Amino acid sequence: GTAGAPASVFAQVGQSVGLSLTVSHASTKPGPIDPNAAEVHRQLRHLFRYESLRVIEERHMELRMQQLGGIDLPTGKRVEVRPLSCTPSGVLIAVEIPGTLQTDLRVPNHKPVVIGVERYQDGTLILTLQPDY
Repeated sequence: GTAGAPASVFAQVGQSVGLSLTVSHASTKPGPIDPNAAEVHRQLRHLFRYESLRVIEERHMELRMQQLGGIDLPTGKRVEVRPLSCTPSGVLIAVEIPGTLQTDLRVPNHKPVVIGVERYQDGTLILTLQPDY
């Protein structure tokens, strides 16, 4: 006999979402805009001044509901994400940077959203999150 539940039950319980976490560095030093950060640049360029933008790290993870994932920032802080629920209007994600930030965001599919900024070297670290499901 096979142990466990039929696959159809798993499909509902174990629905997973793909999450891409990107850490970018916006610097006041002149330089290029990283093509991989073009979408971030489009969102950010009106918010504050910077001359160059580069992607430092990009991590993609598949998480089930309530499953914890995360990424370490170059500042030593850790960002933790946890999908809470999935609806037609987007996925509800709990985002926590221990000691700094705790928030729930509803993010539409394939839409990158900026979830954190922090001073770093000669500029700002920008953390973006994009679900793909």
